Amino acid sequence: MNILFVWTGVTSYMADCWRELSCLEGVSLQVVVEQVASGRAFDAAKVLSGFDCCVVEDGRLPDGLAWPDTLFAVGWHSRVVRAAVERADWRGVPKVCCFDMPWRRSARCIAARFVLRGFLRRYSAAYVPGRVAARYARWLGFPHIEEGLFSISMDRFAAAPKPMERRGFLYVGRYSSEKRVDLVERAYARYRELGGAWELDCYGQSGRFAAPEEMPSIYAAHACLLLASAFDPWPLVALEARTSGCEVIMSDRCGNRFELPGVRVVKYGDAEEMAREMLAVERGGASAAPGPALRRYNTVEWAARTLRIAKELAKS
Repeated sequence: MNILFVWTGVTSYMADCWRELSCLEGVSLQVVVEQVASGRAFDAAKVLSGFDCCVVEDGRLPDGLAWPDTLFAVGWHSRVVRAAVERADWRGVPKVCCFDMPWRRSARCIAARFVLRGFLRRYSAAYVPGRVAARYARWLGFPHIEEGLFSISMDRFAAAPKPMERRGFLYVGRYSSEKRVDLVERAYARYRELGGAWELDCYGQSGRFAAPEEMPSIYAAHACLLLASAFDPWPLVALEARTSGCEVIMSDRCGNRFELPGVRVVKYGDAEEMAREMLAVERGGASAAPGPALRRYNTVEWAARTLRIAKELAKS
């Protein structure tokens, strides 16, 4: 089974998924990654090791790619993705569109159904992380939709040594406007006014930097992750935190609020509600045990699910 992934950006979580898929019997995996300049640069050779991968920077497909039985391509903006999806001699290859864009009542989201109609018709299916993106996939007219696009290597996060007592709050991610780190800081200030005593640690572009391999121990040392996002399609950090046994308080604009069990959801923009949830966590709220439902988002499950999708489409 020849499977080709065409992706944009060097991502450690997808690399973990691809490594798992490449180990399955009967799978021949090729990955093409377009290097993009966004955020902190990663060592592509180190992150994307252990499977057949080619990194491109000019938007062109590399020569010598084997004919894929199924093609998985991310989004619709990248030049290299368009080159793969529109390649004339691959017209009969089943193609899966991978994306996390949720349904939004915006001109851009609505227009995509009509502007991209010809391009999207080339796909046989959509592969999305969860419910909110699946809703958008239905709006775009995909004939077949699969959920569960994003996964992590859960053993790595669950195995981190746990301290005797978890303490403190945590923010992990970019410091872009939609992440609303200012709301996290405002909620934290109010939490302290209410008598809270824990510290808040921030990791990201403007906070402390941590390499991917350091994150399991960072989650293990903290009690709760905070996300106050105005727009967050499917924040993977929430999955990492829950897998590590952390509580998660997130705004109702975070896409995976439907999929991750045990998260505390607060109204977007309500710093007071978030502060009170923080106080409840400190004073011994609900258990943060991740539970078996999260196993769906393990890389082992992802590999089996992705191979099933590829085989079903190749036969159709």
